[in-house]
Amino acid sequence: MRSGYKITLGILTIMILVTITIGTSYSYYSIASTQTDPNELSTTCFDVDFSEGSNSIALNADGSYAYPMSEANALSKLKPYTFTVTNNCNTSNATDPVNYVVTLSTLTSTPSNLTPYLRYKVNDNTSSMLSSASPYDLGSIKNEEGLDTTYMIASGSLAPGAKETFNLYLWIDESADNSIMGNTFTGRVLVYYHM
Repeated sequence: MRSGYKITLGILTIMILVTITIGTSYSYYSIASTQTDPNELSTTCFDVDFSEGSNSIALNADGSYAYPMSEANALSKLKPYTFTVTNNCNTSNATDPVNYVVTLSTLTSTPSNLTPYLRYKVNDNTSSMLSSASPYDLGSIKNEEGLDTTYMIASGSLAPGAKETFNLYLWIDESADNSIMGNTFTGRVLVYYHM
């Protein structure tokens, strides 16, 4: 063989060996780590107080079972679920408002056929069918809490020291027929906040 060919072949062999050695060493010494525990944040700036009284969608104010009704009847006969959201941030660096989302979730433990017939109204907003409310994605919280479908029923923001009271009316819409008899609805009102 020619000596130039041997030199070129030798240099290429050395370069290939160096490349393989560096690649193997890098993969051997590089560290990969995966977080297994969730990140936990805590705050003392946000309070929610519920005072739902004795109201239930299963019972009207007079103690009779719920039945399909118009909005006018519902607002005059039903007592709302009342809750207050308060932003208690009062430190010197707490100047930004806190954004919140109020949700109503159905539960996996007690599925309901009433959801398509439920109508809700929050404060002075227009009433809407629950099934037409915007779905709200809770991610992994949904499974941990046993929630089926979560609907966003209100949102806004609160300045430090501010609070807002919500009155949630929930009733069976007058368009429901006799097929809903014997059904129940169990839901959970949750308030989420984010900066």
